[in-house]
Amino acid sequence: MAFEIEAHLQTLYRIDKFLSSISDLDSLLLAIIKEGAAVTGAESASIGLYDELTNDLYFYVAGGSTSRQDFEQKLECVRLKMGEGVIGWCAENREPVIVENTSSDSRFSSKADTETGFKTESLLAVPMIVHNKLIGVIEAVNKTVPEGFTEGDQKVLTVLASQAALVIENATLYQENLRHARLSALGQGIAGAAHCIKNILHGIDGGSYILERALKSNDFEKVMLGWDILSRNTNIMKTLVLDMLAYSKDRKPEFVEYEINRVCIDIRDLLQEEAAKKGISIVLELSDDIGNVMIDPQGIYRCLLNFVSNSLDACGNDGIVKLKTDIYPQDNLLTVSVSDNGCGISKENIEKLFQVFFSTKGSKGTGLGLSVSHKIITEHGGDIEVTSEPGCGTEFRIHLPLNRTDP
Repeated sequence: MAFEIEAHLQTLYRIDKFLSSISDLDSLLLAIIKEGAAVTGAESASIGLYDELTNDLYFYVAGGSTSRQDFEQKLECVRLKMGEGVIGWCAENREPVIVENTSSDSRFSSKADTETGFKTESLLAVPMIVHNKLIGVIEAVNKTVPEGFTEGDQKVLTVLASQAALVIENATLYQENLRHARLSALGQGIAGAAHCIKNILHGIDGGSYILERALKSNDFEKVMLGWDILSRNTNIMKTLVLDMLAYSKDRKPEFVEYEINRVCIDIRDLLQEEAAKKGISIVLELSDDIGNVMIDPQGIYRCLLNFVSNSLDACGNDGIVKLKTDIYPQDNLLTVSVSDNGCGISKENIEKLFQVFFSTKGSKGTGLGLSVSHKIITEHGGDIEVTSEPGCGTEFRIHLPLNRTDP
């Protein structure tokens, strides 16, 4: 008995530690699930979250004492209606339930087992409720000892469910607040960016006018001039819209194994002609020790493209823009730096660089590129360091995890 009380106290301590993780819902759910399996001595555990819009439960994550990556990925797709299966019954009635043998319980639904190939023989389900609001159901599956799930298991899982409901609710509200804050910043910034949009539209009108007049007079040189103006301003508008969408939306990086050096080479190849026209050299210093790393190639490409484009704008003739990669295995760190010998940035402006719609380029900048870049790197679990000296140049250093074991 003393041992059991001590074990329960340890459980309560671990549960309390969940509260410090409310900003990362995925990690929080996984921690709750692993704890659910551990404290009940179950083979596995899962959480069915309640969807108010569809009035059903969806299994967001699943796992337990054994690693079942394929099982976890498949179970994300399973939905159960309220009242469907033991889990649906638990949610609808808001009562815990123990099923010693699923084959003899008429409430049991084999939908999840059919979808995943997992065999559920016994289960313990407890509703997660906070402020009389249903958050979902946590279930422990397949007790690992013959005695099956006990009232003690039910009590400790009920404590876990109560705390889990609270922290999941807090984490959801936290993410919603972040979303609302970004949308609010966009709304406030739209007015500040109106001059940028107006200038783009003026450029499009000007290019269209030159193009129309040149076509009527068969002036090929003016046709190319008008088309260049039209194309350039259309691309600026496209970038502005894409940046606004990227900044306002929640997006999980699509991690794959990819060569970070390849991203740098592709950006150099894309911008080399533009740089040459301005008398600027793009130099690569890429570490040969870096192989494939877990990144979202599209996101990192967009981020580095923003930095290199800004460096080209900051440099004059004989300018140099350098892309450099390094690894620090002892610190599990990958660093990508973009540096230039351009005009530099004042100290007070460095502090504002990543604020939405802040730009040092006047009418030439949208003020969103660096905000989006910062968001992308944050989503990767990394950070950005900036050093600059007016008249001497600027360096952006991106620090990313080198070995990402749990993307």
